[in-house]
Amino acid sequence: MKIVIVNSLYTPHIIGGAEISTQILAETLSSAADVHVFTTGGQKGSAGISSERINGVTVHRLPYNNLYWIGDGEGRGTLHKVARRLVDMYNPMQIGTVSRLLTQIRPDLVHTQNLSGFGAGIWSAFHKAGVPIVHTLRDYSLISPVSSPIESPLLARLYKLPSLAFSKRVSAVVGISSHILNRHTESGLFPNAEHLVIPNAVEGEIAAGEKDFARKPLRVGYFGRIEQEKGVNEIVDAVRSLPKEKVERLYVCGEGKLKEELSAACGDDGRIVFTGKVKPAEARELMAKVDVTVVPSIWEEPFGRVIIESYQVGTPVYASAVGGIPDVVMNRGFLFAPGSSGAIQDKLMDYYRYSAEEKQTIQNQCLEHSRKFTKQSLFEQHKELYQSVMLGQSGHAQSEKTFSGKNMKAGAGR
Repeated sequence: MKIVIVNSLYTPHIIGGAEISTQILAETLSSAADVHVFTTGGQKGSAGISSERINGVTVHRLPYNNLYWIGDGEGRGTLHKVARRLVDMYNPMQIGTVSRLLTQIRPDLVHTQNLSGFGAGIWSAFHKAGVPIVHTLRDYSLISPVSSPIESPLLARLYKLPSLAFSKRVSAVVGISSHILNRHTESGLFPNAEHLVIPNAVEGEIAAGEKDFARKPLRVGYFGRIEQEKGVNEIVDAVRSLPKEKVERLYVCGEGKLKEELSAACGDDGRIVFTGKVKPAEARELMAKVDVTVVPSIWEEPFGRVIIESYQVGTPVYASAVGGIPDVVMNRGFLFAPGSSGAIQDKLMDYYRYSAEEKQTIQNQCLEHSRKFTKQSLFEQHKELYQSVMLGQSGHAQSEKTFSGKNMKAGAGR
């Protein structure tokens, strides 16, 4: 089977979890199918398309054909970013480039991901070519020109009009959480598509770090961007309000606009350590050492990758009940109201009061829950989805034929 996967960016150009998840999907499928990725590159239209092989996947980087390349968005103002998104609403240059590449590759199925830099208009090119389309929802760019859903009904209605029209061509739509799927389908998108939830796979060894569960006070970790919408203020305020006999250390691991301001404000509290950006292996090592991880997001997170990463090393997570986070957290007792430092304090004190035996049980539950988010599960669910879509498109014989070229093995990928 020949599959085209489309995403705004692809390794080594990584902004967030969408790029990581798309790479995992592409490489997981690559031992069982001929996988091509369409993504945007930093070159202008005159430079044409560049192609390369990465871990068994053929990656085609298309010119960005817009005001600027999405991978060069650092420091861009809100108006500039919104203007680029408006061009995405219908970008005939990008649609034409995709159509020409499509005729060369002739895939059996297209699986689109984030479409910033392409726009939903490219679905018309795939539909015209008779190629079935699967789409995975990883962000809100189809219904909002900003990172989270906009609250203005009129602006939201106007912005999503092209998405409403083009999404009629999609055969199946996947949400990485029930929240993000419902956000789009309740807005009227994907009226003719099969709807289902397939959570992201999260790479990493499932193995708990050594912990002294009887030890107190607590060591707490935050891992992510240091931005207002991530709720970093609230976790910092919560820890500063608790005595050192309860919380010994808060590690704030990451970079962002609020880092300098928060670091200065916490200068009189040596318990709060801003590590800056660290390598994934270093973050994982620190995550294994802390007693709890806190994910205090205020905005509607589509998924919550850091939660699973923490579970993989046996560290429990307290997280805000917003967006797709409740789908990921192993127990609703570990959720708290977003935007409330008091709610975070209460949860930290709950964990502080647990016995060593209770903490050991929680660690085992974390490890077990993390096994639901493996590449094997991702592979099996997508294999079943693709077969269903192909069956609906061309009949049983065609579905069987497209999967006979390579043996689709569960757990494939890198």
